[in-house]
Amino acid sequence: MPIDDQFVYSLELKILDLEKLVNDLEKRIGELETQQASAAQLAQPDVPEDVLKQIEAGENPIRALRQYRLMTQRELSNRCGIRANHISAMERGMPFGLKTAKRLAEALEVPVGLLT
Repeated sequence: MPIDDQFVYSLELKILDLEKLVNDLEKRIGELETQQASAAQLAQPDVPEDVLKQIEAGENPIRALRQYRLMTQRELSNRCGIRANHISAMERGMPFGLKTAKRLAEALEVPVGLLT
């Protein structure tokens, strides 16, 4: 049976192209796994378990996290730009919006979901 050199060559090129695609995909999967691990790490708050339990038990999350960070209401106010009397009111149960929650979360160095 005669061997068609051109056909064999074209198959070898296609195999090389597929191998390159597989390598690129494996590299991209590795990058995505790294990003996912980083995102999961960011989602985990840098807060001790006892503080999280206080929040679950009904303690106001702003107050619990502020006290854990050893901050006064005035210090938190200076960090997030929300007046201290508003922080006091929120710690007593006044509702607040997402924009406020984001500013507080950034100042307290926690995910927004922990405050809402």
